[in-house]
Amino acid sequence: MTSTPGTVTTKGAPDPAAPARRHVLEHAHLPVMTLRESALANNTAVMQAYVERHGLLFAPHMKTHMAPALAARQITAGAWGVTVASVQQAMVAWEHGIHRIVVANEVLDPTGLAWLASRRAADPDADVLCWVDSPAGVEAGRAAQDAVDGDLHVVVEVGFPGGRTGVRTAQQAQDLAQLAHDRGLSFRGVAGYEGGLPDVRAARAYVAGVLAVAAAVRPLVEAPRALLSMGGSAWFDGVVDAVATRPDDLDVLLRSGASLTHDDGFYAERTPFGRHPDEGSLLAAIEVWGRVTSCPEPGLALVAVGKRDISFDEGLPVVRSVRSVRHVGPGGAAGVVPVAPDPGAVTVTRLDDQHCYLALADGAPGLAPGDVVVFGISHPCTVFDKWRQVTVIDDDETVLDTIATWF
Repeated sequence: MTSTPGTVTTKGAPDPAAPARRHVLEHAHLPVMTLRESALANNTAVMQAYVERHGLLFAPHMKTHMAPALAARQITAGAWGVTVASVQQAMVAWEHGIHRIVVANEVLDPTGLAWLASRRAADPDADVLCWVDSPAGVEAGRAAQDAVDGDLHVVVEVGFPGGRTGVRTAQQAQDLAQLAHDRGLSFRGVAGYEGGLPDVRAARAYVAGVLAVAAAVRPLVEAPRALLSMGGSAWFDGVVDAVATRPDDLDVLLRSGASLTHDDGFYAERTPFGRHPDEGSLLAAIEVWGRVTSCPEPGLALVAVGKRDISFDEGLPVVRSVRSVRHVGPGGAAGVVPVAPDPGAVTVTRLDDQHCYLALADGAPGLAPGDVVVFGISHPCTVFDKWRQVTVIDDDETVLDTIATWF
């Protein structure tokens, strides 16, 4: 990992006065976001083993965390490259030495397209692709390619009715692939996103349709191998099922980004490893630590963690543990703070910008100002963007590293 010291003016940055080998509670001013090293290591290995077992390529979506240090560990483990959502994110990956990049969106900005089309001139071994889902995207790509005398590599995105982006029919996809080929773009294959569908059965049927499109447009791909790219983090077992009988010259590239950190909510309920436990399991790596600042009435406590610090768009945080600072020993060693009370008796009911409302069940031991609450989150993508410094900790909660995000 690449250490990023930072300063105390950056939320989550280490305190320069903290000891070298320190517990997280001695590391920085709360709140702080942490990643468990053991969970990161487990999830990296489990996902890489999964894609290799099923004969897939892996380009995990870097927009989840925008932390080059985390992307680098996945590539070291065997990932093909990374997926991003924008040219700016692609530039971050590129500047950190990652030159296999899928931009999982149609790009219409001329400057961004010119940058994409110039990548092979900058590095002949680079492989950078973007999506198209309209004739306007093809024409913009052709203009940018001509402007820099470059080579823009594209895949056609195939969506579904009521979904997000992508052409809506197989015929539209074939027509757009033909146009991309005729206009001189480097047409590489097709892509889609099944994560917006309601369940794995719907995802399987949709991916099967995209696979049929991939077969139909294969003659337009001049590369030795065509590409089909799929994969949110909820229904990728449906992708595996649907592509089991794919042609031998078709690479399937999975993009599941939230798998690296997993969560305690949205993905914990939907992960394919819950449906297929024999394939492995993912562990929640993310925690956000905050301090109780007010207990104004019985059954209510306020923690200095809010919407500026933690995700809330796919469910409220959950309480993983409570550290009662009233039980710290004479030496103040935070590593021996006990867990009390039972976290199941404490529920998050609401978030303000900088406050978290906790409801305590009847009979639960009370909280006191100064106690520390450790939260698990739902939906990793919308917690990382709230932090420029993220702390990596061991299972004894000793700080191992501080890594940077680039949003």
